[in-house]
Amino acid sequence: MLYQTGSMGIYVRIKTRFGMRLSEWMIAIQTLFYGLVLLLPYDTFGSSPVYSYARHIVSENVLGGIMLFFGVLRLVGLFVNGVRQDVTPWIRVVSAGVGFVVYTFLAWSFMLSGIPSGWLAFCVPIAVVEVVNVYRAAHDAGEYHAGLA
Repeated sequence: MLYQTGSMGIYVRIKTRFGMRLSEWMIAIQTLFYGLVLLLPYDTFGSSPVYSYARHIVSENVLGGIMLFFGVLRLVGLFVNGVRQDVTPWIRVVSAGVGFVVYTFLAWSFMLSGIPSGWLAFCVPIAVVEVVNVYRAAHDAGEYHAGLA
């Protein structure tokens, strides 16, 4: 039933795969929204000293654009992965790897500001979950290419 044709088959594939990939969907949405917040016409980097190190490396608009781009790209990849009968786990591997790099950069830049704040509660756990997501997607890729999926 997972691989039936037609629009109902697509619905069943997305519904079946969504639960297994909930953390990937949530991080993609969070990345997209964080990118949008950074692109708002407010000086987010200037409003908090926690961004003091990040602003020396990348501008707020550039980081916002990068996060928005990767958030959208990841959502599209997850949607394609959920819709296709033949899964595309490498999209997920690359997306989670990029997510790990982005959230590790954020965690390091916030840490180097010397101010403990909310970044501890969101950047570090997301980076750790992204490592798990890379592992799970790579495992799925191995099963898919071995003909087990």
